[in-house]
Amino acid sequence: MWLTITVLASTIIGLIGGILSHATAHVLADAITAGAAAFAGAEAIFLAILMFALSADRDR
Repeated sequence: MWLTITVLASTIIGLIGGILSHATAHVLADAITAGAAAFAGAEAIFLAILMFALSADRDR
C-alpha cells in the first residue's frame, strides 16, 4: 500500500514538473524529459524514506 502511495505522489510531481516545463519551454520533448526526471527523483527520495521508516520500525 505504501508503495502505491509513493508511486502516485511521484506521478503527480512528475506531471506538475512536465506541465511547468512545457509552459515555459514550449517543447514537448523537454517537458517529457523534465517530468520523467522529476518522477524518478521523487520516487527515489520516497523509496529511501519508506525503507528507512520500515527498517526503523523493525529494529524495535
